[in-house]
Amino acid sequence: MSLRGAVLSGILLATLPLLPAAAQTSDASTASTILHLSEMAQRDVPRDRLRVELAAQSIDTNAAKAQAEVNRRMTAALVRIKSVPDVASETEGYSVYSERSDKGPLRWHASQSVVLTAKDFAGLLTLVGALQQDGLIVQNMTFELSRDAREAIEQELTDSALQRLRQRADHVAAELGVRVERFRDLQIGNAGMPPPVPLRAMAAMTAAPAALPPAAEAGNATVSVTVSADIALTPSH
Repeated sequence: MSLRGAVLSGILLATLPLLPAAAQTSDASTASTILHLSEMAQRDVPRDRLRVELAAQSIDTNAAKAQAEVNRRMTAALVRIKSVPDVASETEGYSVYSERSDKGPLRWHASQSVVLTAKDFAGLLTLVGALQQDGLIVQNMTFELSRDAREAIEQELTDSALQRLRQRADHVAAELGVRVERFRDLQIGNAGMPPPVPLRAMAAMTAAPAALPPAAEAGNATVSVTVSADIALTPSH
């Protein structure tokens, strides 16, 4: 290199600003550690709603007579149902089909179902017993947790799960000698709606009309909320 070139290089080096020591270190030394955590909170809650499906059925060699009998029974049932307060009702499938045995005449089967729901278990079961006496058949009986009851407890469970998530993150950070910088990608969701509990194989549901209403116990449903997050950990100093 010539003398003139060496002089110019020295001038340029002298005029360059000095970089801070922190900026000269690798990004790897200051990058955050990402911690993935999830927590769940749950509680057993009494089921507060009963759902019962009943059907009016008739079999006759005459299709019109079979349907007329179903219509009569269902009309009478609806009148009785509407006389009981706080019971929601909804009629469902109406079906008619025929069958012929090897030796017997053609027979027509007609049926229509009605679904009843209520929070007053005793009142609804008493009504169901009366409808059984009138000839309706219980096809399904299910205890459920209403949406109102589930939502009332979900916020409490969410707060509990978030508190546990924060405590766990702080504990992990302390064990690693770092601190929690921030939460990111926080997700909150239900672990799943508790399934209804169907009551099966009850004699009162399939036998002839009983003198007493069916007996049943609602039990509890487990409500769960889960929270998960990516948590950035950074050096304490």
